[in-house]
Amino acid sequence: MNAVFPLPTMNRTPVFQIQLHQLLWQHGLLLLLGLGVFLLDKYERLPPGGITGLLLLGAVGKTTYFLLHNFRAMAVFRQAFQQFLLLVSLNLSMIALSFALDFYCLYRVDGLAFAGLRPGSELNLFGQLCYLSVSTLISNSGGNVGAAVGTTQALLLLEKIAGFVSTVFVISNAASYIGPVRTPEAE
Repeated sequence: MNAVFPLPTMNRTPVFQIQLHQLLWQHGLLLLLGLGVFLLDKYERLPPGGITGLLLLGAVGKTTYFLLHNFRAMAVFRQAFQQFLLLVSLNLSMIALSFALDFYCLYRVDGLAFAGLRPGSELNLFGQLCYLSVSTLISNSGGNVGAAVGTTQALLLLEKIAGFVSTVFVISNAASYIGPVRTPEAE
């Protein structure tokens, strides 16, 4: 069938570079949106309830985006496993960073949203919330910091969903690249 309808061959490097640039642009836009919410809060352009609603709406939107991105990445990068791993790793990093920004914005709106945060500078608090985000993403554990209100629980749950599904995609794709394990009895 391929002799009658030959498939076009493409140099994969430029296609990969274009896709990487698109992914970086999209993820950068997500981070800018998070920074926008932070600035709205910092300069008190919205009431705390508005910021909280915007955070939850944004978290649902970006969780959906990250999940759809993983579906697209699986389809596009079946031929190039290393490229797929690079992009999924980038995706997981962006999930962690974007949720850390959400956690920080939520903390600024409601200082009692997290239990176990140690007092410190803004950078120190962001570091603790970044640790919470990475811990939630990779192990479903936040260490000493936990949710103290329902909004925090909702954000943590959305991050867990995004991280779990992303991890399952990596494992299932890795298995498809490795192929079935052959045993001597099967041969």
